[in-house]
Amino acid sequence: MESVIISYVTKALSEKPDFLAHTRRVVDYSKIIATTEDVDMDILVMSAWLHDICWYNRDLNTETLKTHAQESSIQAKEILEKINMSDKVIDKVSSTIVAHEQLPDNPSIEMRILFEADHLDRLGAIGISRIFSTWGVKTGLEIINKNILPQMETWFTTRKGFDLAREKIHFLNMFADNYNKEIIDSKRS
Repeated sequence: MESVIISYVTKALSEKPDFLAHTRRVVDYSKIIATTEDVDMDILVMSAWLHDICWYNRDLNTETLKTHAQESSIQAKEILEKINMSDKVIDKVSSTIVAHEQLPDNPSIEMRILFEADHLDRLGAIGISRIFSTWGVKTGLEIINKNILPQMETWFTTRKGFDLAREKIHFLNMFADNYNKEIIDSKRS
């Protein structure tokens, strides 16, 4: 089943290579985190492949960013219905996708892993470059300083997710400290 979904996602996101690369990394992170958890791999992997499927026909902006998890969930339902998945599977995948931006109370382990995997991709060198290339330097720094740095350590509750995040968190903190210091130093000159 995964190969059918990979084919669909690859084709749908072929014009958006950054989103496709992000999706592949999220799938990889999800599989790594899942090695130490009791998880339904089919639900997790389908959810990871489809978590950002809405971007194939939408442009990224602050409004679409707010609704993309719900939009991707709706589109994932349609895709899974076309390939005759059961209603139970469709509901689990759909709810997992919706939760990848904001976890509900008492999330399933699949929700938590997808959330962590998606958030891992916001950290480190790739995360920084994606933020700056999408939002520009000024807005990107605001996102890093206001939305990521204060919250990032709370995003990871699985052991493996936290282990993967540790180095990326260190790198992002180092980058932010150095960048902010250089800005302050340049204003003194």
